[in-house]
Amino acid sequence: MKLSAKDASLNSITTQVLKLFLLLATLTCLSACNVTHFEKNNAISLAQKGELTSARTAIKRHYSSQGKNRLLYHLELATYFQLEKDYQQSNKHLTHAKDLLESFYTVSLSETALSQFSGPTYTTFHGQKYYRPLLHVMKALNYNALAIAQPENRHALQDSALVEMRQLNLYLEALTDETGGYNPSINDKLTNQIYAILKPILAPKALLSNIDYRDDAFAHYLSGVINEQNGELDSARLQYQRAASAYENGFAEQYQLPPDTTKQAYNNLARVMTKSGGYEIELERLKGKIDPQQQNHLSQLTVIQNIGVAPQRKQFNLVLTADHDSKALVMTPIPFGTHAERQAQIQWFQMLFADTSIFDMIQNYTMGDSSDVALGFVTKRLPLGGLWDNAKKVGLIDALQYGARISVTYLAPPKERIKSTEIWVNGQKHSQLHPFHSIELLTVQNALKNANTEIQLALTREIVKAISAQKLLQKTGLQQHEVFGSLAKFATSAVNAVTAAADTRQWQSLPAQIRVAQIPLPTGEHNIIIKTQLNSGRVINQTEQVNVSGQMSLWQTRTFIDAPPQSKSSTSSSIFNLD
Repeated sequence: MKLSAKDASLNSITTQVLKLFLLLATLTCLSACNVTHFEKNNAISLAQKGELTSARTAIKRHYSSQGKNRLLYHLELATYFQLEKDYQQSNKHLTHAKDLLESFYTVSLSETALSQFSGPTYTTFHGQKYYRPLLHVMKALNYNALAIAQPENRHALQDSALVEMRQLNLYLEALTDETGGYNPSINDKLTNQIYAILKPILAPKALLSNIDYRDDAFAHYLSGVINEQNGELDSARLQYQRAASAYENGFAEQYQLPPDTTKQAYNNLARVMTKSGGYEIELERLKGKIDPQQQNHLSQLTVIQNIGVAPQRKQFNLVLTADHDSKALVMTPIPFGTHAERQAQIQWFQMLFADTSIFDMIQNYTMGDSSDVALGFVTKRLPLGGLWDNAKKVGLIDALQYGARISVTYLAPPKERIKSTEIWVNGQKHSQLHPFHSIELLTVQNALKNANTEIQLALTREIVKAISAQKLLQKTGLQQHEVFGSLAKFATSAVNAVTAAADTRQWQSLPAQIRVAQIPLPTGEHNIIIKTQLNSGRVINQTEQVNVSGQMSLWQTRTFIDAPPQSKSSTSSSIFNLD
């Protein structure tokens, strides 16, 4: 039956009012739903104050050893036990974590289906590719510490450390052979249709090239150190060679590391070649890449400084609507939080999704009107063109009558907060600690690389939920009633908006940056101080009495730069001396 002009006008007003209510409901929800994983779990805040026992209690309260976050349960506890120097407990949890990562190689179909209808936070957390190298490194360092504490088991524990390095090498070899990322398998017919509609309009942009996690130069470097200090010179040589090559051929540039990092890797390579003998030709070729003043006759103290906390993944929200005039879907960001957070969200959206390219502007102009060109900086239009009819046929357009909330993750832009880190030996400034790895940039680049896939899956998930709700309404007959039908559609849209959530889970206790220095020292007792000077002017001092007795020594420490000045900024420092 054809509606009168008055009824049509009333229906239009009702629709606009309900849309407004839906937006208000969504914004109200965001104040509660936008709490990050960091804020829900305050363990890292406690750790920065030196309250490690309380931090472990927070982990056990927030995670379960058997639940969907069991990987994080073991990774976080392993970190805090290592900081407390309980290396056996740390390794027990790292072993559990490694077993879980191996078992997560394939994703169950039931979990994939669950994530499509409920969201990724309801599924098991599988971790990131770069967790495995860090895990092996942690285990090896724990075994080294135990070898010093338990001299009667020293050789067995050193062998265990070497086993971790061999497993690390196998993993990194497989990583370098990979040709693509992991995408969940989608088998549902409706989901497949929606995914196919969205796929061609969310292709990765040029800025996402060359940021893959392809190898780990730092892991190779540390593997070289551990092999060298255990007398495995041939393995050390191979690992230093791989580290130097990776740093030189792109790793250092990708993670914004200084030239000193590459030179140090080559210095270590040259030292091991000299120790082994028989590499005169290779050493001649390295002359332009190494420091000729190396003091190979002295013991080497390797200092590893883990600084700060890796950037936190946060939730970012958008509203998806259908524009009938231009036959396009429109994504509009809804910034929320502090001023800095809102700015970061808009910058993330504009960098990845906004219609800012010439092609996008022309497309907006030809598909819509001139206003679309200006709005392209704050919206993302997805022109469907010939796919519009397909979208209508599967119910996509009708399902978006009141819009749909889409939730994805974002990270704030990294900020350089460290001015310098210096090594002082026996009261005299000796050298600088140089960045050897940036987990901060690795985390951000990993998020950028996954952004298009994440938003594509989020769009698919919310649209499928909306269409499924529409079909349910059709079965009940409520959709035929003008008023109740609108209210029912509004109610389902509101429920979907409230339940939408991004997956902000991560290994929170990882450092933001790893710095390294190698210092040639004579045997005997030395007073070592690390002075970390922040751009704010604050200086953090960490002191250790080092008894250098063997050819290789290693000091690992953690520096929390967000800790209150009166708290203990260094929560772990360990000396491992090996003959």
